[in-house]
Amino acid sequence: MINATLRQRGTEPKYAPKKKGVKTSYLQLVFDTPLQSYEIPKFRAAVIEKTKRQSDLFHNHTEDAGVIYRYPLIQYKIKDKKPCIICLREATDDIHILLKEKNYRMRIGAQFIDFEIEEARLKYEYLDIDGHWRNYNVHNWMPLNQDQYAMYMKIESVEDRVSFLENLLRKQIAVFAESMQVKSTYEVEAEILDVTNEKYIEYKSQFHLTFCINIRANVTLPEYIGLGKGVSVGFGIVKTLDKQN
Repeated sequence: MINATLRQRGTEPKYAPKKKGVKTSYLQLVFDTPLQSYEIPKFRAAVIEKTKRQSDLFHNHTEDAGVIYRYPLIQYKIKDKKPCIICLREATDDIHILLKEKNYRMRIGAQFIDFEIEEARLKYEYLDIDGHWRNYNVHNWMPLNQDQYAMYMKIESVEDRVSFLENLLRKQIAVFAESMQVKSTYEVEAEILDVTNEKYIEYKSQFHLTFCINIRANVTLPEYIGLGKGVSVGFGIVKTLDKQN
């Protein structure tokens, strides 16, 4: 188990950003009725049902139930104990399929709940890969598929395990940046600074190893987007650790 604070490795990149980055639309919807984290898949299913599958951005499946492999532009989370939907890029348009409904009465498990939108925040994020470290916390990060988990468990030293996870972290951040159409002459850099928790969480009827980590990266990551597996149902939630201006 990785449970020690890790030393910071490397130095601050010395090159400077020359632009503000890619302008990306970002919407955060928070609903008024509290839910538990384990109920988020049910909330996601209820929203998909409510929107009558008019957009595959809500569920990432084809009409014949095939999986669309892409970074989810609609993600379902818990924020302050309440259900939250994060929309990116064109998903900020497609969310109007839900918003045009006259009510948000949805079935969560065995009961129907009348939801109301408590908060709606639409803004633009400027995303970039540049020369500045940014500090983040990633909550319940689930980085490993089945094969990667087997490889990880064979690694004996903490240093090598961290390096293995950092490599996956960089790839996952790069997938996000590519999905947001961020183009840069610089490669994604990311380091794990601290592992604050490590536990197994049930996901799709199996228990998966997850981590709560503090990281630094040279990429702009918007609040509450996800990294790793299970992004669409609240795993790998990113929060900035830097002071907001």
